Amino acid sequence: MATSGTTSFDMDFPEIAEEAWERAGREMRSGYDLRTARRSMNLLTIEWANRGVNMWTIDEKSVDLVKGTQSYTLPADTVDVIEQTIRTNEGVQATQNDLAVTRVSVSTYSSLPIKLTQGRPSQIFI
Repeated sequence: MATSGTTSFDMDFPEIAEEAWERAGREMRSGYDLRTARRSMNLLTIEWANRGVNMWTIDEKSVDLVKGTQSYTLPADTVDVIEQTIRTNEGVQATQNDLAVTRVSVSTYSSLPIKLTQGRPSQIFI
């Protein structure tokens, strides 16, 4: 069966709050209940942001590596690179491999004596 690839699920905040109250076995009775629900939701999203990486802000991107190119420009909206791998033989199930690339610090990168040696990358400096 073919699918359209689109969804129309879009709950507004009052619906989310009402659902939360019902799941807690209670009934929302006043505007004050809605106001406290909004405050609780704001505090919850602040707590999530303070815990670390917001999963809804992560994008998966790829950069094609070109032999002899030492540095690459990341998209302007990139804040950080969390994990990086090099994929070889992409699309060939029998031989496709993902190779881990280690991120190095500023001091480690600056201490590398030869930075122009060509070969398969094993480290990344951002």
